Amino acid sequence: MVFREFIFPSWIRLTRANRNARRKASDRGQLLFTAAFICGAVGLDTDLSMVYQLFALLVCLMIAARLSLRFMVPEVSLKRRLPRYATAEEPFDYYITVYNDGERVERDLRIVDNPKVIPPTIEQYRAMKEPGEETRNAYDRWIGFHRFVWLQRLMTGINVNRAHVPDINLRSHVETKVEATPLRRGVVNFLSTTVLYPDPLAMNFGTLHFENPQQMIVLPKRYPISRKFNFFGGRHFQPGGVNSTWSIGESDEFVSLRDYRDGDPIRKIHWASTAKRDKPIVKEFQDEFFVRLGLVVDTHIADPMVFEEVISIGASLLTTLENNDGLVDLCYRDDKPRVITAGRGFSQTSAQLEALALLVSHDEPDEDFIQMLNEQAKLMSGCVLVFGEWDETKQAIIDVVTQKGITAEVFVVTTAPGTPLPAGVHQIPHDNVAEALSTL
Repeated sequence: MVFREFIFPSWIRLTRANRNARRKASDRGQLLFTAAFICGAVGLDTDLSMVYQLFALLVCLMIAARLSLRFMVPEVSLKRRLPRYATAEEPFDYYITVYNDGERVERDLRIVDNPKVIPPTIEQYRAMKEPGEETRNAYDRWIGFHRFVWLQRLMTGINVNRAHVPDINLRSHVETKVEATPLRRGVVNFLSTTVLYPDPLAMNFGTLHFENPQQMIVLPKRYPISRKFNFFGGRHFQPGGVNSTWSIGESDEFVSLRDYRDGDPIRKIHWASTAKRDKPIVKEFQDEFFVRLGLVVDTHIADPMVFEEVISIGASLLTTLENNDGLVDLCYRDDKPRVITAGRGFSQTSAQLEALALLVSHDEPDEDFIQMLNEQAKLMSGCVLVFGEWDETKQAIIDVVTQKGITAEVFVVTTAPGTPLPAGVHQIPHDNVAEALSTL
């Protein structure tokens, strides 16, 4: 709507002003301000009532309280300690250490941590809808301000609660627990931390800003997978055997003894036979056969809601597959086809989850991804594929895997339940993912 686009820039300024105003007034201060406003309105005619005297008293109290903040600035410093990772939609705690550098005990301080506020663009505003927006009244839907507020919170990525600081003795420090809830996956940036200190009447808060930039990665939301879903895919020969896998799967199996050759590691020498035959003898082991699963995550998805659910399902399956005694290859595409392998001797699952947290959708053709998957499939003993919606390209990706005789499990997230899909494909409604995965 033209009207929405016209007032869109003013919403950014309005939310910023509202955020600053709410920080500076306590509940008691807001109550007294409301009382002063009412007294001022009722006492306009000074001949009819004496309420104007109460109005004057309240105004004087508010002015005195505000002026006193200039003489009560605390001398403090602080340090934030963030976890390396958090998970979308799962509350977590972190700590801020506050140091008292002044000559008095500091009491009743508050801390507000400030993530980088990211307002949505007008294109994002047009493309996305607030959940439950259809239940709002006609005026709110027409204005669209609630959608803007919801989108701005989502883009910012985290809700941080105001924290109360315990009393800090002279030249001492305390740790303050801060509660936060990530709203989306990806990178969350913290810019600064604000210390709020009250006036003697606890009507207003003064603000003390500290530049405190820091970054945290929020991993994708994960769903519980049904215990009935067990996917192993058998064992497969791995080139390089033990050396490339740190003995994953079957343990080292002795095959035979042979004479020492240049380049053989000393740890393979069989000392008893060496002493008996008076020349170096080494042990031979068979190459390794073990489980190596592939997880293919589709990124060629236009619908942002479907794309987020595909990422969440991929992350949920990763944490399930990592329990197997083997390797897991995460295959996806961002600017180019990529594979991240997790397991002993390779990366950890957290590296794969981090890659999913930073993943964005793309609209490039999938020919080079299919070619990469064709080469990677030679190493796999099983494969799990997670797609968004269904088209011929998805079938081509499945064919690359199944034509090599690899066992495959396919998940398709769809906005239209009941869409005809090939036999054996798990259809996951985008608005009911948790239930669908728990009943596999």
